[in-house]
Amino acid sequence: GKPLYAFDYTRTISAANEAAVLKSVVEAVRMQLGRYPNTEEDDANIIKDKGLFRLLSYNQRMAVRHRRNEKRLLKRTIAALEKQIRKKGLDAPDLQRAGGSTLGEVLPGDR
Repeated sequence: GKPLYAFDYTRTISAANEAAVLKSVVEAVRMQLGRYPNTEEDDANIIKDKGLFRLLSYNQRMAVRHRRNEKRLLKRTIAALEKQIRKKGLDAPDLQRAGGSTLGEVLPGDR
């Protein structure tokens, strides 16, 4: 067979495969976001409450800020992936599968 460097990784196997991969990543990011015991808004409220925030140690304050920023990043990742799914038309219910072919295809959003 061909060596790995000889494959064209810019082509997708099929629209259905690309949709499945992107949707799986979105779901994994959502699951990670759901593992936090509180919301981004809860963390923002802790930060806004100056009296409460000052009672926390420096490390605790940095941890709250870091946790809030992680949640923001995860939410932005979800939004970017969902935008890519829409842009490439991968939210359609009748996407074509590869049917065993690995030649790939160029999706509408990639042109």
